[in-house]
Amino acid sequence: MPKRTTAAPAWAWIVGAMLVIVSIFIGYRIVQTQQHLAATQSELKSAKQAAEKANAERKSLQTKLDDATSEVKSAQSQLAEAQSRLEATQSELESAKQAADQAKEQVAELEQRAASLNSELQKSDGQRIELQEKLDEAGSEIERLKSELDQARRAESP
Repeated sequence: MPKRTTAAPAWAWIVGAMLVIVSIFIGYRIVQTQQHLAATQSELKSAKQAAEKANAERKSLQTKLDDATSEVKSAQSQLAEAQSRLEATQSELESAKQAADQAKEQVAELEQRAASLNSELQKSDGQRIELQEKLDEAGSEIERLKSELDQARRAESP
């Protein structure tokens, strides 16, 4: 019978060494995985915080955008109202221009009629003066004839 040594057989040492090496490798990998998991969780927490912050900024920007949109709509409404008033004013101005043109035409016609009437008045005034002179002459002639008639009557009646 061969002699047995109290030492463990070589294969057991090899298996043990392999188990120790595998255990160390697995432990190392577990530690690495835990560190990686911790880093990833930290990144995830930072990403969540950044996402919450981005959401808050997005809401703030959305509010500002809504306010700006409201202001733009208000400005557009005011512009439309101003354009409407401008068009109404332009229409009134055009009507006023037409009325002014008609008034100018009427003034021109009236001035022409006034000039014509003044001319007729001057002619009539000239004729009136002539007639007045003739009337004065006729009155003088009547007075002279009356005077002659009176003298003739006096001369006839002694």
